[in-house]
Amino acid sequence: MADQTDLIRGHRKQSLLLSDEELLEIRARQRTFEGAYWRTSIAAVSMGLLIVKVFTKAFYKIGITFFVFGLVMLGIAVLRRRTAGDVFDLSIPFQTSGNWVVLTTVVTLCTYIILLVLLLEL
Repeated sequence: MADQTDLIRGHRKQSLLLSDEELLEIRARQRTFEGAYWRTSIAAVSMGLLIVKVFTKAFYKIGITFFVFGLVMLGIAVLRRRTAGDVFDLSIPFQTSGNWVVLTTVVTLCTYIILLVLLLEL
């Protein structure tokens, strides 16, 4: 049985043989790598559902646009996570994901253009 001094906030001290700096780097990578895309997709899907539920039928296309944008961002997050198996390997230097950033930019730009057109049609 583990002694209480071997536990830090419910986790074993030596569960990973990493220094504090390495653990901090892994947390920062995970927060950036996974958190940003997931938060964006959850916010967009929530906004889309809110618009569809609260506003009149004239705003349905805007709500659906937000909803689709959120689903696309969720897809990008899942695909990016699956294709970047070495992002948490600290022995490999970190490289930015230029292609994913370009894809996200194109999707976001298209969404903004669609939203602008839909708002001008109201």
